Amino acid sequence: MTDLIPAHLDHRRLWSDFDYCYPVISRRSKGVSLGVNLNPDKVCNFDCVYCEVDRTTPGKRRDIDLDQLEREMAALLDLTLDGTLFQAAPFDSALPEHRRLNDIAFSGDGEPTTAKEFAEAVERIAHLKWQRGLADVKLVLITDSSRLQAREVVQGLDTLMANNGEIWAKLDAGTEAYYQEINRTALPFSRILENIEITARLRPITIQSLFLSWKGQGPSTEEIAAYCERLRDIRALGGQLQGIQLYTVARPTPEPEARPLTRGQLDTLSTQVRASLPDVAIEVFYGPEGPEGHPLA
Repeated sequence: MTDLIPAHLDHRRLWSDFDYCYPVISRRSKGVSLGVNLNPDKVCNFDCVYCEVDRTTPGKRRDIDLDQLEREMAALLDLTLDGTLFQAAPFDSALPEHRRLNDIAFSGDGEPTTAKEFAEAVERIAHLKWQRGLADVKLVLITDSSRLQAREVVQGLDTLMANNGEIWAKLDAGTEAYYQEINRTALPFSRILENIEITARLRPITIQSLFLSWKGQGPSTEEIAAYCERLRDIRALGGQLQGIQLYTVARPTPEPEARPLTRGQLDTLSTQVRASLPDVAIEVFYGPEGPEGHPLA
């Protein structure tokens, strides 16, 4: 860690010599968020143009040692709860109101639900919460929505939601063409929409959407209209939208043409979304100071 970067700007998934767990000050969480990286190999089924993970360098390791992961999270919980975390840079620069443990988030260098250990990892983290009497601390899954219907993932979601869980599901587009342009994946857009629709009928979800300037152009008014239509479709099918998080590029990315929208552009976009979905809670996070403490897998 470095003492040159304020805590709310330092979102690297590194802590001491840990391989899987890391702390951040999260503006979305308005406090400390402890991350679980189930993709230390940096493998992901999306290749989003805005992803800040440098995949040109090798990952730290390929395996998931659940015993080590549990020890790392237990140590971070203790350091946060007794205040020791805030004696180390950059957390010593955290504002007083941010020196609180808000959540434990499954988010790392790839899509967490692709790890075969996902369900057991959720169970172990939930047990650590229970041991320490942390019922109010949320468990958050930050997901690209690609595997929400997989049997082993559903098992993990059952545990997550039974332990004050939240699902933050990525949706960055309204059309197949724009989805492929920005998220760059072999997975069809229809599968993502279906996964979100079915999951939202069973459990409330938060939609997280990153919009940016790509190759000098932001998303068109027509693209945002299509995006809004997809969200209305989800609700029409009985989907429970807990809220929508709109944000833009916050930190440098390996793709130099992935740039943040200006405050004015994001305000115009959010106004269009609010007009289309007036009864859904919408939060807007501006760049480049950073809306969140975790990457969006």
